[in-house]
Amino acid sequence: MRRLVIVSLALTGCNTVKEDLGGYSARKASAMGYTFNVFADDPEFQVVRTNFGRPNSLTYPAAVAMAVKQVTGCEVALGSLSGDYNLTKGKMTCP
Repeated sequence: MRRLVIVSLALTGCNTVKEDLGGYSARKASAMGYTFNVFADDPEFQVVRTNFGRPNSLTYPAAVAMAVKQVTGCEVALGSLSGDYNLTKGKMTCP
């Protein structure tokens, strides 16, 4: 039972936005077989990947950009992506 509680708490933290965009609600998006929670505050965003499986390094950046556009209507600024396959940060340009 103790092990189950510890695992549950650890997994809960996996979908938590980092401190610098705290207070913003997650908006769900899907793109290119990935599912994401997108946290955005113009001009910054954070994307948390919520599906399992090994991401493809060739398609993942494009999928993040598509998810951000679905949720915000904004484009990802060229060269602004940082982070890893679980938490990706970046800047966006909005019309």
